[in-house]
Formats: sequence, structure tokens, C-alpha cells
Amino acid sequence: MKLMENFRKKLKDTIEDNHLESLVPSREYTENEQIYMQGYTQALEDMLEDLNASIDEFAKDIINCSLN
Repeated sequence: MKLMENFRKKLKDTIEDNHLESLVPSREYTENEQIYMQGYTQALEDMLEDLNASIDEFAKDIINCSLN
């Protein structure tokens, strides 16, 4: 579970970094680079959404687990 939490934190941090980079760029990006970065950030957000759903489902399974 700790590994999943670490991965979720890394995803959140990367998404936040990408949003900040798009608001205050560290350099000038071409239009293609900007489009790529937007798509990449959206893919990371989708991964985070799926991971959150998986973690929630995993937690429910653990709570409802029966040893019988």
C-alpha cells in the first residue's frame, strides 16, 4: 500500500510541476512542445484518476475480506 501511495504522490507532484511550468515557463516552448506537454499532463491526470479508483477498490476488498 505504501508503494501505491508513493506512486500517487509522485504523480500528483509531477502534474503540479507540469501545471506550474505551463503557467510560468522556464524557457520558450514551441507550439508542438506545448501541445505535447498538455497531452502528457492529461495522461498523467488520467493515470492518477485510475490509480485512485484502484486504491479505493483495493481498500474495500481488504475491509470486506473474510478469512472463512
